[in-house]
Amino acid sequence: MNRQMSEKELLMMNHANEASRRRFWMHTVAVINSNRVIGPDPFNRGKQADAEEFGTGLIAKWADRHFILTAKHVLKDAKPSDLRIFWCPGGIIEPKKPEELGKGDVLDGIPLTDATSKIHLCDWEDLAMITVPPEAIGENAEFVDLTKDWIDPPPGERVHCFGFPSDSKFVWETTVINGKTEKNLAIYPGTFEGEVIAKPSFLTDDFSEELHYLVPFERAAEGKHPHGYSGGATWWESDKMPIVWHPNFKFAGTCTSCYKNGGIEQVIKASVVRKFVEEVFGKAV
Repeated sequence: MNRQMSEKELLMMNHANEASRRRFWMHTVAVINSNRVIGPDPFNRGKQADAEEFGTGLIAKWADRHFILTAKHVLKDAKPSDLRIFWCPGGIIEPKKPEELGKGDVLDGIPLTDATSKIHLCDWEDLAMITVPPEAIGENAEFVDLTKDWIDPPPGERVHCFGFPSDSKFVWETTVINGKTEKNLAIYPGTFEGEVIAKPSFLTDDFSEELHYLVPFERAAEGKHPHGYSGGATWWESDKMPIVWHPNFKFAGTCTSCYKNGGIEQVIKASVVRKFVEEVFGKAV
């Protein structure tokens, strides 16, 4: 028999959800590529747009090397100086409904000015990384150790993704320059989750069961399309309950593309991501 949760249980569940979301955000950044791209408008399907590319990134480390992991297509034609990074903001974050957000809530990404930062593109997968010194990250950010905190979740396991989907947006400023109307959009973070699917039930030429898995994009949760989650991490949580609960997730892969008009998200397995990182930095000691 189903029963309603008590007020205390609801409070604990909400607290756990917020703690998990905060943990995801500490490991996540938005990546904005300032190189303008002329192509399909992700916000108005069927139309063309001249816009910046953006996606999501994971803050990670490999032994003593620190970097931001993302999808290669997010960094198309970019140099480190072309990028702006949005780190997790500090202080108390007041939860707001989308319709309550306004210009006063908008913070822009910070230009990546570190002279030692370098972009590494994967030759064989839609993966890329930007090396950064540890002191360059925001004060509320935290590097995930990919030498140990990872897993390839088996089919049926549930994974979570936190990122910056294009559907989660509002226009905070409109300007007209030389007769051309420009809209500055603010993107706020979103999450989705779903059960791992080992292989597609439809025809595709770019899926490999050795490299990828799929996750249904549950549209009712966060928007209609996963554009903007590209480069975002998926996370797996063990069902073993500690004596004192705390967010305890492992890196489970990187989102890169989608099928079925956004209904299915493709994820590069964590073990495959680690292979790319090892190619760049060598074996972790």
